[in-house]
Amino acid sequence: MNLQFSTFRVEDFPEYKSWYDDAELNKRLGPMDDEWLSHIMSERDGCEYSIFRDRELVAVTGLTFPTIEHPYYIVTDLAIKPHLRDQGIGSAILHELMRLHALQPGQSWKVFVDIKNPKAKLFFEKNGWICESETPDKHGMLTLTFVGKSK
Repeated sequence: MNLQFSTFRVEDFPEYKSWYDDAELNKRLGPMDDEWLSHIMSERDGCEYSIFRDRELVAVTGLTFPTIEHPYYIVTDLAIKPHLRDQGIGSAILHELMRLHALQPGQSWKVFVDIKNPKAKLFFEKNGWICESETPDKHGMLTLTFVGKSK
């Protein structure tokens, strides 16, 4: 799959925002608004990527960088263009993201998934991530971790 990653640009926002007309995406990651755009455009502790396939915006994903206190990357969001779901794009993006940001000794990857989103949990588990506990935190989130090498 030929995917191109680029830093998210303001020009990408109108199309990306339109994806949130999809009820499932809006329920899981929405609502999408100008506050989100302002936040990611000024982000310094992570980055947001637009992912293209043949010039078509097919996904958006974000991450925060490891720190001394928290030696792990965090996948903050992964949104696939609604009509392209279940085609393997998410897995390809996750593997490429992990290749672009290779782990250093002592580092890992984490993602926080809402307990009410079993499809997201299953997606990460199918890609080799381990759920740290089946009991959610006080915010209803499960933590999944990846410490090995991506395929």
